[in-house]
Amino acid sequence: MARADSVPEGRKQSSLSSASFRSATSYASFRSCKSIKSFGSRASFKSVVSRDNMSVRTGIANEGYQDNLSFYSFNDDLPSLTPVNAVTPTQRQRSVSNSNNGETTSDFWDKEVGKDGDEDGPRTYKYLAYLAVIVAASAVAGSTTVTSQVPSISPWVLLVYRSLLQLVTSFPLLLGTRSNCLGPPGYRWRLYLTGLLTGFLLLSLYLAISSLPPRIVAPILMTTPVLTMLLSCVVFGEHIGLYRMLTTSLFLAGVVLLTRPPPLFPNDASDQLQVDLAQYNLYAFPTHFYQPTPPSPDTPLPLAQPVDTLGLVAALVAPFLAAFIVILTRQCREVHFSVLLFWSALGSLLVGCIGLYTLGQEEDGQERSRDERDIPDPASTGPDMVNPTNIHSLSTRMFEGPTEWLVATLVAILGIFVTVVITKALQIVPPGKLVLLKSAEVVAGYVLHLCVWGGATSVSAGVLGQSLQWLDLGGAVCVGLAVVCTGVEDLIVDTKRWRWF
Repeated sequence: MARADSVPEGRKQSSLSSASFRSATSYASFRSCKSIKSFGSRASFKSVVSRDNMSVRTGIANEGYQDNLSFYSFNDDLPSLTPVNAVTPTQRQRSVSNSNNGETTSDFWDKEVGKDGDEDGPRTYKYLAYLAVIVAASAVAGSTTVTSQVPSISPWVLLVYRSLLQLVTSFPLLLGTRSNCLGPPGYRWRLYLTGLLTGFLLLSLYLAISSLPPRIVAPILMTTPVLTMLLSCVVFGEHIGLYRMLTTSLFLAGVVLLTRPPPLFPNDASDQLQVDLAQYNLYAFPTHFYQPTPPSPDTPLPLAQPVDTLGLVAALVAPFLAAFIVILTRQCREVHFSVLLFWSALGSLLVGCIGLYTLGQEEDGQERSRDERDIPDPASTGPDMVNPTNIHSLSTRMFEGPTEWLVATLVAILGIFVTVVITKALQIVPPGKLVLLKSAEVVAGYVLHLCVWGGATSVSAGVLGQSLQWLDLGGAVCVGLAVVCTGVEDLIVDTKRWRWF
């Protein structure tokens, strides 16, 4: 009986030692020992070699199981793989898992929240993008001012020249980056629509600027930031709180003071600043289509230029087209900017060619008919006089002289620079904030107006005005404050604490 009783006892001890060996060499303990986070730690060492060779229920297997939880829950960039039946690890176990790299749990989560919370890009890149957009806005104002100094250049020829130069610039970028000009799958219809809307935008700008006074066109076209911001809030969920509303109101107040719409200022005449403001657009396209017509002395000033219905509709449509282009460009931020540069050049080139050989010919026919109706001066006629029918049209001739070529090249380069900056900045900056920052072109245009014209040019009446308009100064200050407030919005507004602000 004693021998019979001793055999089960030996087998029991053998089974216990075998279980201890299996727990010491189990896959869970092996993985906890080979874990990068807990390799060489005290907990992993205890899981392999227990102090007193404790029993299976409370010994090595339990320690290995707990350390296995530490393996599954170590703080890394990998997703959590915690088992369903596992016990939640304690704070001590998490601290032991992170002891190898010297990083605490609070530091890790602070780093992760900082990385995920700034989804639009690092703060440094954001402020560099803000600065680039302000520089691009100054380029828009400079391009318009330079174009106004050489009114003999045809806008259609300049538009075609700028589009061709932009198209040629995009080819080396496409080849260097090995980008498909058709765009990646999933974005192609947006790219095609962007080029199409760019052409429609140019057409609407032509109809509005050529048929309406600048004091009507400018305030309508400068509502583009408001429409873009509202559309971005709907499509991308961009935050619009009380602070953004106050900033937008300050911008609109400045626009009203600078443009002086006829319903609010019925007795004011259009000056060169308002003509330039009416030509500002998204990608700095040359749109100097305005032709001043002096009013009749027998007609009151508000009724001197009747409002054209088609031009008014085109002016109302243009801000929506510009806002849709910005939204589509933001949606294509995964696409290389050279592809967007290519398609915007194609859209503008198409409309430029159509306008050059259709609308430009109509303008030339009107000018020629007016010249034929004029009674020729006998003193001016002679054998050296050239027949007006043999003179090339202003709207279809190329540039003449080094001055026009230099101005055309400068305008084209500035326009391409603005297009590249706006396209790249939309990858980081939200659309609503970007267009508000781009309104710095108004301040830059006002400064250039004072430097070039001295603030003393009146287009409609043809007389000199005051050297400094206080309304213009107040409007430029309001717009400048709106730009500054938009730039520091991230430092003031905390959307997590004050969502309404």
